[in-house]
Amino acid sequence: MIRVLVVLVALLAAGCSEEAAKATDGGVPAEAGPTDPAPESPSTTPEPATDLLPNLRSLPAERLSLQRTDDGGLELRFAGILANVGAGPLVVRPDNRGPCKVGQRHASQVVYGDANGNGVYDVRTDGETYQLRAGCMLDHPAHKHWHFDAMARYTLHAPGEERPVVENDKVSFCLRDSRRAPVDPTHPQRYRQCTRDTVQGISVGWSDVYRPSLAGQELPLPDDLAEGTYCLETEADPDRLLRESNENDNASVVGVQISSVRADLVAAPANC
Repeated sequence: MIRVLVVLVALLAAGCSEEAAKATDGGVPAEAGPTDPAPESPSTTPEPATDLLPNLRSLPAERLSLQRTDDGGLELRFAGILANVGAGPLVVRPDNRGPCKVGQRHASQVVYGDANGNGVYDVRTDGETYQLRAGCMLDHPAHKHWHFDAMARYTLHAPGEERPVVENDKVSFCLRDSRRAPVDPTHPQRYRQCTRDTVQGISVGWSDVYRPSLAGQELPLPDDLAEGTYCLETEADPDRLLRESNENDNASVVGVQISSVRADLVAAPANC
């Protein structure tokens, strides 16, 4: 009797399982679907402002001349020009965030953000967003201010030759707005002079012009330099210490006709 009851219970259980299977889609048990994620709450964090970066260019050298040195040698002298044609100002601030040699001081680049989203720097709305470690500044006690080191490189070489005749690879600059750059639009002059412990910079649409009489704007010529046409290349930020919007347009080149008594600006040869 007990054995008959056990068989009946088993048959009833099997029948219930079969009916449950038929109640599903096509007689196949339904798979559990993925759980929908909970809807995200609206973010209260504003979108970060787009960086308004400077774009440095070394404009073609001007006011070329030959000068006789005290020891009887010759120097090629010229005006070096750094222009900012980017969307944001170039600003460096002296600080102690990085190591520098004795007599030098570290400087950080100040980057500004496009708070109003118009793609143009506006001193009223576009404030400082962060700083980047840049390079070192050199102390000039006679001038009572600092110069940003390795701001330019000057190279003289023969056409078609990569090896320079002479090179000055670390020219320091006191960064300031000297004259308007040949770009539009331009902004007001903000950085008029360099002083100690204050920011230096080149505003959008301005250039920093270093006269031929200032240190660094000369290249001593070899005594055996042959007369002829040479290539004078000037390059801004050669060590890429500063963040820019375009790192590939920093250099320019001019042709220089050099004789024993003078240096004349000429069209740059094609193989410069």
